[in-house]
Amino acid sequence: MPTQVELGVPSKPEANKGPDGEKTPFNLLEFVKEARTEFSKVTWPSKDQVVNEFISVLILVAVLTGIIFLIDKVFNVIVDFFTGRLF
Repeated sequence: MPTQVELGVPSKPEANKGPDGEKTPFNLLEFVKEARTEFSKVTWPSKDQVVNEFISVLILVAVLTGIIFLIDKVFNVIVDFFTGRLF
């Protein structure tokens, strides 16, 4: 009989298994230490970069809002024209 690997079925990784094969309990202190280590590896953006990107997002939102507003007004005029409410 073929195994799951031979059939192409991926096996689930054994989570929280110790060297003897038994399940190890969750250790909160170890988790916090590992999380702190990973956060120290992150390359954080500079203040100038954050400010510039924030301003860019605000400008983009304002431009898109204006475009959607204009498209809405154009469609409103077209609908009013065909329903006889334009004049």
